[in-house]
Amino acid sequence: MNRTKIPWCDYTWSPIVGCSPASDGCANCYAASISKRFHLPWGSAHFMPERLGQPAKVRKPGRVFVCSMADFGHETVQPEWQCLVSRAMQKAPWPTYIVLTKRPGPWLRRILPSCWVGVTIESQAQSIRWNRLVAWAWPDAPVRFVSVEPMLGPVSFRDHGIKPDWIIAGPETGPKARPCNPEWIADLAADCYEMHIPFFDKREGGIRREFPTEGVTK
Repeated sequence: MNRTKIPWCDYTWSPIVGCSPASDGCANCYAASISKRFHLPWGSAHFMPERLGQPAKVRKPGRVFVCSMADFGHETVQPEWQCLVSRAMQKAPWPTYIVLTKRPGPWLRRILPSCWVGVTIESQAQSIRWNRLVAWAWPDAPVRFVSVEPMLGPVSFRDHGIKPDWIIAGPETGPKARPCNPEWIADLAADCYEMHIPFFDKREGGIRREFPTEGVTK
């Protein structure tokens, strides 16, 4: 488990490594670049059971991004791996575990209902993933959220029946970064303010950097 500079979490934990593109947002995937640099597996998921005990060694509470180098819902992730990862989280319940996916589905019921679960989207067209997350995630999960990153177009959740408990947004970064109009982020932040949704702007000096609080409403 590693300390991270990702501004909305404290640690990353990768008991599963490897993924493949799901949509346009994956074109410049940071995890794929890191895997190539360090000769780690990519293209399909690989289980690393030796990492299952890592959360229990970190005694301080914090936010842990689970499978930051994979998609927990990738088609090559085996159900028994998901169950073992969930069991490891259950044995060390003091952190806040955050699971983020582009592939929401029935596998979400294999993870702890106490996890924060979210979907990554890059455009309005991909907001259908939020509907799928709502359909499959534990309805009593403390936080069900959306990460709009890289933001490649305007996005709004005004017309969605169930609103996210939290929205993160940010532009693509790196040498091949595609453009993100700052007004897209500002408009989404304004929507969140009106809908009383905590909003986290990933840019330095961003508009608002809020985390969900206890007792979020569904």
